[in-house]
Amino acid sequence: MISLTQLGGRLPVEGSYSEYPFSEQLHYANVCIFELPKGVEHFDAFDQKKLVFCGPIKKERENSGRLKLKGEKSYMMVCSTELEGKKGDFYLSVYFNQRNRDVQLRRIFHEDDK
Repeated sequence: MISLTQLGGRLPVEGSYSEYPFSEQLHYANVCIFELPKGVEHFDAFDQKKLVFCGPIKKERENSGRLKLKGEKSYMMVCSTELEGKKGDFYLSVYFNQRNRDVQLRRIFHEDDK
């Protein structure tokens, strides 16, 4: 199970609270999961053939989904907003039905990341 949770909405910004549904702080966002070929850590462009899961693009505080991934494979999770260049604060939670020793999870930074 994966969950993309946006931070906006409930905390004050510059001393004032926003009104529900917090449209000025929440973004249309989703998370996609791609299967990586052996030895590859990132893609240079979107690859539809490697797409395993793509959650709906929603403007809600939490966007979650359930899926089964194959063992002995590598996957890449990409969180994004609907609009190019739009940034937002979020948490990505990943829940496994496995022992911790059976899962390797790490963050890979692309050389273009600031």
